[in-house]
Amino acid sequence: MSAELDQALRVRQRARARRRTRRFAAVAVGLLVVAALAWLVGFSPVLVVRDVEVTGTVLTPVDDVRAAAAVPAGAPLARLDGAAITGRVEQLATVADARLVRSWPSTVRIEVTERSAVYQIDAGGGYGQVDSSGVVFTTSPERSAVPVAALADAGDQGLRAAVAAATSALPQDVRERLGSVSAGSVDSISFLLDGGTTIFWGGAEQSAEKASVIEVLLARGGDYTTYDVSAPSRPAAS
Repeated sequence: MSAELDQALRVRQRARARRRTRRFAAVAVGLLVVAALAWLVGFSPVLVVRDVEVTGTVLTPVDDVRAAAAVPAGAPLARLDGAAITGRVEQLATVADARLVRSWPSTVRIEVTERSAVYQIDAGGGYGQVDSSGVVFTTSPERSAVPVAALADAGDQGLRAAVAAATSALPQDVRERLGSVSAGSVDSISFLLDGGTTIFWGGAEQSAEKASVIEVLLARGGDYTTYDVSAPSRPAAS
């Protein structure tokens, strides 16, 4: 009986040993696979940069984007510093945002979103295009389709940004009638519509409320040529 018990125990021990060996082998193979994949993706010459594509550009020359991005040719795609690359592209005046996309096995695509003009200012021989954050991102010799703004200090970033915020807040149908903008300060923004209607907006704060109020006032009609929504809770018309 004792011999049979000893034999059974030895069989169990050998079975456990075989299972442990198989587990160790599976773990070792798994580690080798992971190491091989890590080398392939991060260090091998297979998945490296061979081409840089640029999309979304109209104002910005593609070569300027590539030069600013400075994507190192031959670098492993997985190890590229995307934030640094897109950050450099976003330093270009006409670029609002940039996104890096890895297109395996060897292409980097830089997707550019350019700035768009909300209004323009006289730039001495040309027209400076101003975006929604008040940045003058390009100058053109001819007027574009957006309204011209006369600012007391066109070099004041804060004033440009306030005018951009107020202009962007106008209802679409009002913005389509907008002829020009003027601002003596961040608190004295006015809009001139076609037909001679003037809207005194005041500052850029409460722009959503002001937009709702002016839409209602204009819809009511009447012989008014001037509207004051600088205090949207107490609008006035004359």
